Amino acid sequence: MHKDVVNFVSSCDSCLSHKIPTHNTLGKMGRPKECFRPFQMLSIDLAGPLPNTRKQNCYIFVVTCCFSKYCLIFPLRRATSDLITKHLENDVFLVHGVPQTIVMDNGSQFISKELDKLLKTYNIPNIHFTPKYTPQINTVERYNKTIVTALSSFVEDDHRSWDVNIPKIQFAINNSINETTGFTPSFLVHGRELVTSGSHYIDNDTSNEFVFLPRDLYAENLGHLAVIFDKVQTALWRSHVKNTERYNLRRKHIEFNVGDNVWKKCYFLSDKEAYFSKKLAPKYQKCKVLEKRSPLVYVLEDLSGRNIGAWHIKDLKLVNKYN
Repeated sequence: MHKDVVNFVSSCDSCLSHKIPTHNTLGKMGRPKECFRPFQMLSIDLAGPLPNTRKQNCYIFVVTCCFSKYCLIFPLRRATSDLITKHLENDVFLVHGVPQTIVMDNGSQFISKELDKLLKTYNIPNIHFTPKYTPQINTVERYNKTIVTALSSFVEDDHRSWDVNIPKIQFAINNSINETTGFTPSFLVHGRELVTSGSHYIDNDTSNEFVFLPRDLYAENLGHLAVIFDKVQTALWRSHVKNTERYNLRRKHIEFNVGDNVWKKCYFLSDKEAYFSKKLAPKYQKCKVLEKRSPLVYVLEDLSGRNIGAWHIKDLKLVNKYN
């Protein structure tokens, strides 16, 4: 009788859709991003909406180099694919070169025909879309937080002026030593530290944090960038190993196969007018694995056969063997 009860309860879709899993979160840390030089891999994202400025800007388009951590910030009036495409081509590709890989989320601006056409025009081989509700995969998300925090420090009571100081914030980020790489993004991209004040030319104090080389020594130093890039790559790897150890402490490794039934986490929003509360709604939805992109990312379909996109394994729950 006990076995029959266990089988019955474990097969109840209503129970399973509302119960939080007792096992550890699924999925351990994935592979590190493979990039070996500046602007080989880009991470892009939108931040906003923010209050309309006097120039009618209300969004921020952020581009980050995954190797050097160099950051480009563009205020936008509208979060549209045509503006994003324009900045990518004119201010990124034609200035810093065409990347090998671009990482972005599934926003409508990034899956548009305009952007797809641009990426095909420049023959960019690797386009990676992050799984739904998994922003931590996108490097640029960390910079969005830094940028918004810096903007809030500048605006004070005038929230319509947040776009005025974007060039200063971008300059400050790119000329600060990155904790992971040990170098400033500007140095890794330009091969030199940028002069931050004209007093450098008249101040002979050698106690400055950055050392600016004379012209001949600077030119000779450019030949050592390959060695420096190797150091950066090693630093990125060490950082990944350190983060992996911490990330995997309470994670469980498991893989699904095409055709497997899984329970996917639901992300509902409460709607007072419709008398709908996310607290009372199902926590999980029963789905089937349609495609396995990697041990961590799966394309799912609901029970009606509708494709519901790519999801990270952290949002999946094990299906009981009786289910």
